[in-house]
Amino acid sequence: MKNSITSVSQSLAGLSGWLMVGIMLLLIADILFRTVGIAIQGLSDLSVFVMIIVVYFGLARCEEYEEHVSLELVTNKLPYRSRLFTQVIAQSLAVVTIGFLLYAVSSNALDSYMSNESVEGVMQFKIWPVKALMLVGLAAFMLQALLKVTRTAKTLIRSFQATAATGELIH
Repeated sequence: MKNSITSVSQSLAGLSGWLMVGIMLLLIADILFRTVGIAIQGLSDLSVFVMIIVVYFGLARCEEYEEHVSLELVTNKLPYRSRLFTQVIAQSLAVVTIGFLLYAVSSNALDSYMSNESVEGVMQFKIWPVKALMLVGLAAFMLQALLKVTRTAKTLIRSFQATAATGELIH
């Protein structure tokens, strides 16, 4: 299971990188064409959509490597078990929060699909495909967060089992 989640988050992060390259190439092309007086219609809207996808596709990989912003000032000073317990609580709250986000985005994506929502402008872009891809990124983020809290909880349980088996106190 861990390898599957890791490979999904790695694939999404890789795709995210390629999407960034695509945005850069499109923006370079837009700048070059604008210098000769030709504008590429809808490129700014498309760039915003792709950037949103880039962010959501990178969430799971960022969670895997613990690269999200966190404040460890207090937890680093705690004893080992207390730190693990605090991490389990914090990670569980993160999973609940991601669950709320997943629910909100999925209901919003469904509404967007049902109403055939689109962005008005020079070109009309449907919004639901972007929201569906946001769901993919959030789902991978949820799986990675669940994996992380499970791993931390197992480490905490093992520390208690080691103490029970050896009689030594682990700090």
